[in-house]
Amino acid sequence: MRKNIIASTLILAFASNVFANQNVDISKIQERFDKLKEKHALECSPEEYGMVESYLESLKTENNQSVDSLRLTVKIEDLLTKIEKNINSDKDKDGIPCYKEIELGLNPNIPDVIEKVKVAQNKEPEKLDTGVKEKEAPKTYKSTDAIIQPVRIHFYSNSSKIKKEYLPYLNVVAKYLKTHPDVKVKIKGYTDNIGSKKYNDKLALKRAEAVKQYLIKLGVSPNRIMIDGVGKSEYIVSNNNELDRFTNRRAEFYIINLAE
Repeated sequence: MRKNIIASTLILAFASNVFANQNVDISKIQERFDKLKEKHALECSPEEYGMVESYLESLKTENNQSVDSLRLTVKIEDLLTKIEKNINSDKDKDGIPCYKEIELGLNPNIPDVIEKVKVAQNKEPEKLDTGVKEKEAPKTYKSTDAIIQPVRIHFYSNSSKIKKEYLPYLNVVAKYLKTHPDVKVKIKGYTDNIGSKKYNDKLALKRAEAVKQYLIKLGVSPNRIMIDGVGKSEYIVSNNNELDRFTNRRAEFYIINLAE
């Protein structure tokens, strides 16, 4: 037993020395991240994007020769690979990769071919003019989620200010809404578990309101934007550390189709 403990200690010490002799090149990691940003990493892979942001901030405060910094680097590289995969993925199976749909102002979560088919199927067959007027049936409207999963942005602690990194993402949302006048967006604000429920309810609503005002500034009608403050509930992850709390501090978008 003692021999095993000694052996494990020696292996750990050896590994630590190996790691310590390696430098973490943060600039190269940042450069790779910046290139993925240009291909709409935020829009196509928001969860991984937020985690990379948080890890990079931690990495910049670490000694770049420490074991912890190298572990962070491995995590970041893995997340960047996932982001790259999501950017080039075809989420809605319509033959168009995510980044290309964003560039075209399309929703990467809605199959554009299926949308066209639905419109064609909803057309009523032509009726012969018999000279007899039929009573018009009342128009019916129904609300359905146009995307299966909500998209989101994240906030700093105790803040409702939109981070500049997310502005291009909101520009895409605004463009989508302006080119699809038959849809509304519902924005829900969330917080982490720090502070009172009353305070966090107000903060959550402020976050949703901040996003609403930005979309209005871009030309989206306020009548098409609904907001809600959820506060200290519906967490994505636990609040055990700063990364988890950052993940939970968010505003989520639910695109709603008004009429079909």
